[in-house]
Amino acid sequence: MRSETVEKPYSIGERIRSTRKSLNLNQANLALRVGVSQPAIANWESGIHDPRRLMMAKLAEALGVSAEWLAEGARSEVERDKQPAAAYLRRPVQHVPVIGLHDAARLLSDVDADPHATAEDYISVTFGSSKLFAIFVTDNAVDLVFPKNTLVVIDYGDRRPLDGGYCLAAVGAIPILRRWKESPSRLEPCSSDPDHETVYMRDAALIIGCARVSIRVH
Repeated sequence: MRSETVEKPYSIGERIRSTRKSLNLNQANLALRVGVSQPAIANWESGIHDPRRLMMAKLAEALGVSAEWLAEGARSEVERDKQPAAAYLRRPVQHVPVIGLHDAARLLSDVDADPHATAEDYISVTFGSSKLFAIFVTDNAVDLVFPKNTLVVIDYGDRRPLDGGYCLAAVGAIPILRRWKESPSRLEPCSSDPDHETVYMRDAALIIGCARVSIRVH
């Protein structure tokens, strides 16, 4: 069995290629030993995809290394993308400012307003938009969706809520979080208290931003 004390190369494909070359084997020779085609060896070495577990064991035997060492190499980018969490893990972490409702209202009248300037705290999230802030919701009118002291991340770069989505809107200069409904345009409560009323929009809705993420704070 060959020595495997050297950490490099890092990827599975690089480990296959470097070991093969150290044995003075070409891809066709290795393919014959393993029982696959030469293009299969080429694909593994270039990282197009990784060998499956059974084939990893055959490769390890043909190369005189342990299957564990071979499998410890980094997976190819394509294989990593197949993982359910791959897209999520690639998103950059953002530190989103937590601001008050009165500061959120300023984003309607002042296009240059910066939520970071009035941040009371920060929350880390992974989301595509760069125009985000967070607010604490204590509004009983939406307590079925956002219980008291839920932290809601608002995308103020998107002021066109989807039908049935939640948004932060200014009603009489007061920001409220409600469910947006079309035809007719209205802001609906979602509360255990039936006394909260739907707000119908007679003019263009003053949408501050759309709700993206909610985090329950205990």
